[in-house]
Amino acid sequence: MVVLAACHHQGPDMRGLHRALLTGWMGWLLLMSGAAQAHLMVAQRGTLNFVDGGAFMVLSLPVSAFQGVDDDGDGRLSMAEGHAHWRDIEAQVRAGVQLVSEQGAAPLEGVIFNLSPPDNAPAAPASQLVVMGRFAWPSSQEGGRFGLRLFGTQADEQTQHITVTRGGETQLLTLSPERAEMAVFPGIWAVISDQIWIGAHHVLAGADHLLFLLVVLAAGVGLRHLVWTLTCFTLGHALTLLACVLGGWQVSPALVEPAIAITVVGMAGFDRWRQKNGRTVPAAWRWGLVFFCALIHGLGMAEALTDLGLQGARKFWSLLGFNLGIELGQLAAAGVAMGVFWALRRWAGESALAMALRLASWGAMGLGTFWFVQRVALTA
Repeated sequence: MVVLAACHHQGPDMRGLHRALLTGWMGWLLLMSGAAQAHLMVAQRGTLNFVDGGAFMVLSLPVSAFQGVDDDGDGRLSMAEGHAHWRDIEAQVRAGVQLVSEQGAAPLEGVIFNLSPPDNAPAAPASQLVVMGRFAWPSSQEGGRFGLRLFGTQADEQTQHITVTRGGETQLLTLSPERAEMAVFPGIWAVISDQIWIGAHHVLAGADHLLFLLVVLAAGVGLRHLVWTLTCFTLGHALTLLACVLGGWQVSPALVEPAIAITVVGMAGFDRWRQKNGRTVPAAWRWGLVFFCALIHGLGMAEALTDLGLQGARKFWSLLGFNLGIELGQLAAAGVAMGVFWALRRWAGESALAMALRLASWGAMGLGTFWFVQRVALTA
């Protein structure tokens, strides 16, 4: 384990504070090292704990978020690179991580950071840095906004989840380059609006959810088909989302993610089989199949909320906003898809629409199969 401390240009009081923080952090690190070895924080996760006139921060940040520190360009930070560039890293942390009140940005004190290498190679260069520090924040201070502008270059480094605690209250901040700042312990309407954005983004950025929705919509064009399809999909994923967040259900992502890929392949394959063999299946059967598949998709959506640690009313309003965001995202995607189907039918005719839908089904089966193999391989 490599611990790098940033304490230059500090007066006697700051050096004393830094020594106290370093001693505390080192004791905690030593206690934790037996089980976790080098991984103190899951990548792209963090905590912000308000206690005793301060806000204590722990963040796992990607090395690629820092400029001019990766000398060999391998996307990782070695011990030598860390020691050579600790001043640059500290400066970028202070500029890129802020807790702001109406009076301005709170001072960030006692910045410490350590490398987080793989568990099986504790001396290897790390792709993540665990950054720690304390914001001076009066206990009486309310509100505030937390901002982060240190995101990596890889797709899985574009989102940071930070759990905020204050007494018995808990909140999750989900930050991205597009949404780099969020209110800390906001009012109810702010909670709902934040979660609406997160829910809509979860659907619109989730290729597997969008592809499944396209597959089930491609089986027919019409208002009745659209309404019943969206209703069954909504009821299915809402049921498992509630069971996971409120009922405490837990299903391993190693099972959920491949299963979601199977729903895409299965639904597209069912429609191709039905059309190829001229089978007429009662609409209720197909909607039941959509509902069953949506139960599985709900497990995937719940991953974004089950680890929030939300309590009481905040959990309820967060869940409400997240669900509303999911529905708005689905409606937007469905509206675009149905608009394309309508345009094809109007300008190219029924035969062109039928061919496009067949190609969409075959493409969905191919992509879904690829996702299944990829996800099984990643979790093996």
